Amino acid sequence: MLELLKTLFNHERYQTISIIVAALLLIGFYGCEPKCKSIINPAERVTRSELDIEIDTVIAKANAGYASLEQQEDLRSLMFEHALTAASTGTVNPVALLTSVAALLGVGATADNIRKRKQIKKLTTE
Repeated sequence: MLELLKTLFNHERYQTISIIVAALLLIGFYGCEPKCKSIINPAERVTRSELDIEIDTVIAKANAGYASLEQQEDLRSLMFEHALTAASTGTVNPVALLTSVAALLGVGATADNIRKRKQIKKLTTE
């Protein structure tokens, strides 16, 4: 077998070299995916599918931030309306006061839950 390979290489030297080079190039082109810098961690390089996941993650975080801002603005406008009503009429509406207190407690509990989830996630990833 070795003698056959030596004979083949001696007689068809350039064809053999070109086949080997072509095979190596095909392996390189097929096996190596293009990569770019990561959005989240620029020191890493990621593939297209990993970049899509990172983009989805960033969009989800941005949407969560917008939802939080909307909730805070709604709470602020509710508190302002109750304060305006109390100032204009001179009386405090107990139902509105209870609603405002419940809204404040709900926002506080949500913020506390988010903080605890972040701490748990940080501890589990370490």
